Amino acid sequence: MRGFKRSSAWGVGALLAAVLSGVAFSEDFDSLEVGEEAPGFTLKDLADREYTLEGLEGQVVVIQFGSSTTLPYIEQIKAMNGLVKKYRREKITFLTIYTNEQKFDWQADNYFSKYERAKGLRFQFSVQSGQRMGGKILVDEIEETVYKAYGSVPAGVFILDQDGNLAFKAKVIKASDVEAVLEKLT
Repeated sequence: MRGFKRSSAWGVGALLAAVLSGVAFSEDFDSLEVGEEAPGFTLKDLADREYTLEGLEGQVVVIQFGSSTTLPYIEQIKAMNGLVKKYRREKITFLTIYTNEQKFDWQADNYFSKYERAKGLRFQFSVQSGQRMGGKILVDEIEETVYKAYGSVPAGVFILDQDGNLAFKAKVIKASDVEAVLEKLT
């Protein structure tokens, strides 16, 4: 527990540093409008299966961005797992898109390193919580193209309706907000 508290304090510092440096929240986030078509993507999961946004048509899609050093994301994993379980019989897909670490000296310099860090995120959570992480983890490209297309928000969450249109967006994941939107969409 002591190590977790230390890493939580460090995570806040890293997030604050990112905000102050202008990296954390991009102006592009504001250019994504609720009601418009969401940016498409093709990414791989931790089992090397390819996922496209197009392939999820007809489902509600919850996209959250995060990494093992993005504190607002880490703090919501357990609550989001609850939503994955609650809505498992619905046509809802929960995706975490693994992005660059918020601790700047932890950046992967190639896709393989980034992929291995994404695996570590799932392992770290299961060790700390005793739970398996719900939803799929997809690994963004080393250039962070999907992260950038969705506004470069390290703990952002986006909900897409069955037609692939943006139904909700927030700069910080809150499971309670996600649940309220899902109740309306299902």
